[in-house]
Amino acid sequence: MIAELRIDLGAIVRNVRALEALAAPARVVPVIKANAYGHGLVDVARALEGSVPRFAVYELGEALQLRAAGIATPIHVLGPVPPADLADAHAAGVAITLWDDGAYARDAVAVARRAGSPLRVHAKIDTGVLRLGMPAAAAPAILAGYAATPGLQLDGVFSHLAAAEELDSTYTHEQLARFAEATRALAPGVERHIAATAAAMLWPETRLDSVRAGIGIYGLWPSPETAGVLRERGFALEPALAWRTQLVIVHDVPAHAPVGYGCAYHTKRPSRIGVIPIGYAEGLPRNAGDRGHVLIAGVRCRIVGRVCMNMAFVDCTEAPHAHAGSPVTLIGSDGGAHIGADDLAAAVGTIAYEIVARLPASIPRTFPVASA
Repeated sequence: MIAELRIDLGAIVRNVRALEALAAPARVVPVIKANAYGHGLVDVARALEGSVPRFAVYELGEALQLRAAGIATPIHVLGPVPPADLADAHAAGVAITLWDDGAYARDAVAVARRAGSPLRVHAKIDTGVLRLGMPAAAAPAILAGYAATPGLQLDGVFSHLAAAEELDSTYTHEQLARFAEATRALAPGVERHIAATAAAMLWPETRLDSVRAGIGIYGLWPSPETAGVLRERGFALEPALAWRTQLVIVHDVPAHAPVGYGCAYHTKRPSRIGVIPIGYAEGLPRNAGDRGHVLIAGVRCRIVGRVCMNMAFVDCTEAPHAHAGSPVTLIGSDGGAHIGADDLAAAVGTIAYEIVARLPASIPRTFPVASA
């Protein structure tokens, strides 16, 4: 075994149900882009199939992969679809995102007219993030144009919040007000959504008709501040992913011995240095050396030296029985100890989103059977 990811699909289902109870009457739309945040696109979708209003993905290829796997739940593609692929989106019955009334929107209408049926769309308004989105001031006229165009079926209108993880965010209120004004004339039945996980947790007024829940459905918190507030209220999430490998070899080395490339680390004492067969190509951040930890036999052991492309070094001196073949936990629990994706993220100066989303699809994933 080079490495293995174990995904508890039951935990994902339970997290969705917990978020549904929190956000009700708003509906929860699972965001399963980026290979379901590293958890396995198709398997996560199958676990939730038929019990959620739709899935949100980033690019059309993800939607087509789901359709090829037999997923029938509605799908919304959040990102841009190349004009040449709009016909594939229409044929798959997925909703695309439109954000202006220019050439791209005209291409979408042309595809729908050739097919003889409308193309489903969610229109995006920029309320202050400056990514995709029509200007809020121009939105009423553009949305009215979409609604009046026979080739388009306007299913929803949405935006994205920039600072929803902040506990005191006047900017969130400003964005919500812009969105409310821009969508004031929407016809009944057109869905409005602006909240992702953090906003759904911290800002009830942003929940509207639905919330797009990404990081939370995988049992991870949008931020430490969000976790602190929600835990105080008795709300819990279950991390769904465990990441494990094993020691390939253990070296007994003297004090002051160099370890790895650049001799960047020297042992401070006689040490036992283990080698694990994963590096930054397998998703372990290159700067995890001298910062991150793993678990061996329930003992926290430090990653040392420079993380290589396909290997890394672990000081397992405090785990005296460690040997070649001993299990190593990078994310998960072992012997009562736990290391979370947020722990590794904090150690290397990033966020849990990046840690899990960058786990390569090539790493084997197992999905142990568990009740939801």
